[in-house]
Amino acid sequence: MMAGHLEKPDTRNCKRTRELEPQMPDSPQLSSLGKSDSSFSESSGLFYKDEALEKDLNDMSKEINLMLSTYAKILSERAAVDASYIDEIDGLFKEANTIENFLIQKRELLRQRFTVIANTLHR
Repeated sequence: MMAGHLEKPDTRNCKRTRELEPQMPDSPQLSSLGKSDSSFSESSGLFYKDEALEKDLNDMSKEINLMLSTYAKILSERAAVDASYIDEIDGLFKEANTIENFLIQKRELLRQRFTVIANTLHR
């Protein structure tokens, strides 16, 4: 008797599952009209938000570009100042090298003179 009960389908359970399933509307055009109205209002709101976001992004992009160009200008000025310092230091090194060579020549000239004076005195 239990086996017969298991083989027999329960129609009440089938009806309940059908009732729980979402019902498809009879006219798809009516449901799409309702959705398009709400979709339109949502999309227009999104469109406005997109425009505002786009404007904000463009404004930020302009500000960032302005900051970057200002930063590049500052770096360029600093590079020019650094180059002038390097030129000045290079000039100082050349001058120091010239003075060093002059002093070396002067020392050699003085050695030669002292040698001549010392040889004259020893005679």
